[in-house]
Amino acid sequence: MSNELGNDILKCIHHLNLSTLLLSQRMLEKDKVMAMFRLGIDEEAADILSKLSTSQMLVLSETNQLIFQLRFKNSELIKKLTEESRVSDIKQMHTGILLSSLLLDSINK
Repeated sequence: MSNELGNDILKCIHHLNLSTLLLSQRMLEKDKVMAMFRLGIDEEAADILSKLSTSQMLVLSETNQLIFQLRFKNSELIKKLTEESRVSDIKQMHTGILLSSLLLDSINK
């Protein structure tokens, strides 16, 4: 990988991390319970995220790793969520149900 491409990817990771932190704070401010559910975090993590200062978010975001994880843990789930459906109106609801069930499973473990 060229150095320029590597630097570009790092910048994208930094931007994505910061954007996700800012969005998380906005979601928590608007509706804490729903935000906790959508983010897949507990109340303690929600409280910490809500109280982060801008400088703390910048420090967190400037790592070379994504600070949030995708919920897709296996290829089967990705295939199910992206396969063609005859009823496109149901696709978004189906995706929400699958992701919600994954979150509930992880909470119950």
